[in-house]
Amino acid sequence: MQVYGGYLTTSYAADFTEFSGTVSCDKFTNGNGNGLTAGFQFELPVSNVVSVVCGLGFHDRSGALSTNSSFPIRYNSTSNGFTQVVMEQSIATSMRFLETQLDARYIMFERYAYAIRLLGGLRIGVPLSGTFTQQGTIISPDNAGFIVNNQIVQQRTLSSGDITSFEGLQAGGVIGLEPMIRISPSMHITGSLQYDIPFSSAFKDANLNIAGIRAQCGIRYSIRTFAPSPVTP
Repeated sequence: MQVYGGYLTTSYAADFTEFSGTVSCDKFTNGNGNGLTAGFQFELPVSNVVSVVCGLGFHDRSGALSTNSSFPIRYNSTSNGFTQVVMEQSIATSMRFLETQLDARYIMFERYAYAIRLLGGLRIGVPLSGTFTQQGTIISPDNAGFIVNNQIVQQRTLSSGDITSFEGLQAGGVIGLEPMIRISPSMHITGSLQYDIPFSSAFKDANLNIAGIRAQCGIRYSIRTFAPSPVTP
């Protein structure tokens, strides 16, 4: 059994102008974010160098996307003069998932108390919660702004609320490396770097693929003693 915690960086690949609850705008294409990850997993050895691992984890895949749009506004009503306004539209998300992971791990290097395992497998997740905040910010010209409550501001909230269009199941793959240091016959300190690969969009009404890189550390306890492979001269 192993318990772990770590840090997660998220990468969004998007192709949408809106999803349920947001205001339609120019197309969003990418974004990023970061969060925490934690969980536990069980391991069944199938040979001296291969194990099958099944685990359950909590992953915070929050992030932000932004896009710029421009439009003309009249700045002189007498001469009908127009100027171009550039506005940044951003969507900040808070998304948390519960995911189960099934993978195989192969010992690719082992010497003394140190080993490195290669892993690859599948992930299935369900959304636990999701919220968003969409904002518009005037980039240029400097004297342009929104009128909100009789005041001129350069940033305003366009929409916010719960994300209601999640796909019920989030499927993906995972590959990575796991170094291990044995500190007793039955216990290891572990670290891992894993890349999460999405198989489909996270939303029903918009194309948003969520990839991520997880850097994790943990404690692995085995009910059987673990001895290093003999060193071949």
